[in-house]
Amino acid sequence: MIKVLHVADKFGVRGSSVHGVSRLFSWWLPRFDAGRYDVRLVGLRKPDEACESLQRHGIEVRSLNKGKFDVSTVSALVGIIKQSGAQILHLHGYGSSNFGRVAARAAGVKTIVHEHFVDPAMPAYQTPFDYALARWTDRGIAVSASVKAFMVRRRFIPAERVDVIFNGAPLDEFQPVNGEAAAVERRRWQIPQDTTVVASIGRLDEQKGNRYLLEAAAQLVRRGRRLTVLIVGDGPLMDALKTQCRQLQIEREVIFTGYQTDIPRIQSIVDIQVFPSLWEGTPLTLFEAMAMQRSVVATPVDGLGEVLRHGENAFLVPPRDPDRLAAAIEALLLNPREAERLAAQALRDSRGFDIQRTVESIQRIYDGLMETA
Repeated sequence: MIKVLHVADKFGVRGSSVHGVSRLFSWWLPRFDAGRYDVRLVGLRKPDEACESLQRHGIEVRSLNKGKFDVSTVSALVGIIKQSGAQILHLHGYGSSNFGRVAARAAGVKTIVHEHFVDPAMPAYQTPFDYALARWTDRGIAVSASVKAFMVRRRFIPAERVDVIFNGAPLDEFQPVNGEAAAVERRRWQIPQDTTVVASIGRLDEQKGNRYLLEAAAQLVRRGRRLTVLIVGDGPLMDALKTQCRQLQIEREVIFTGYQTDIPRIQSIVDIQVFPSLWEGTPLTLFEAMAMQRSVVATPVDGLGEVLRHGENAFLVPPRDPDRLAAAIEALLLNPREAERLAAQALRDSRGFDIQRTVESIQRIYDGLMETA
């Protein structure tokens, strides 16, 4: 039995109910081979809404209630390592990778630093910590090749220690609902049957680029295109985006759904799913959209550009370019057959990104670390 502690700074992001990493934990932990791996979850901060969501999924979370720079975090982690008999610390976030690597060194256990995105605003204080602690990093996991390059260049982890393991989704859970259920969902949001539904699903913050989607939508509305834009999720920019809608005079065409738990149901009424991201790791909602056979328009930033291929399984446009974004959406509106072709290829490609495959790849890294212990 290999005993692993996943350690995360926190599970939610300010103003957002659930963060992508917490969704991953809810998918990963039940899928580890319980006969071979004892996997537990620790959070450094006080419990938040995302932490409570994990517990509702039956996942036990131990919260340390520590501050961002509280050095007593190290001794608390060492205590948990000794109490649990953990052999590997699997670390997510800057705080966990700093305190966790020191604690692992003190306790004599292995470490994995798992990076989930390319951070354009990595805090300045992190550089000296990463430089000093790189030698205490046994393995790294990156969710895309661009994230690996970030870990090597900015976080000083040797390239030969970093594995690229793409995220995935539980594909069997992401299947379109039947026609009647989809009709009920459209009525729920008061969307006319003859209106194309364009959606962005995810956290409402600067990274996701939703303001450019709203600018593109305004162009399409002015051209007379019949569409409804669903902005699914919550986050710190909710009010700013609503204000932008009023300024663009598209309040009637844009629906802010807030945080939703039944993503497959709402995705079933989506015709085109848009990812106008400015930077990324690889968003989980991308794999969900592909599995649901949705037409995708996205920017090619980071992991998006590694999974998607322009003109094959998606249309790709430059970030921060509402004109090109509007043109790509309009091209799909005017050519449903092309939209269907892209969506069909996305569905076929999604089969390579099942969450069970991700978990099995992580298990192989655990096995390799124990072989060298």
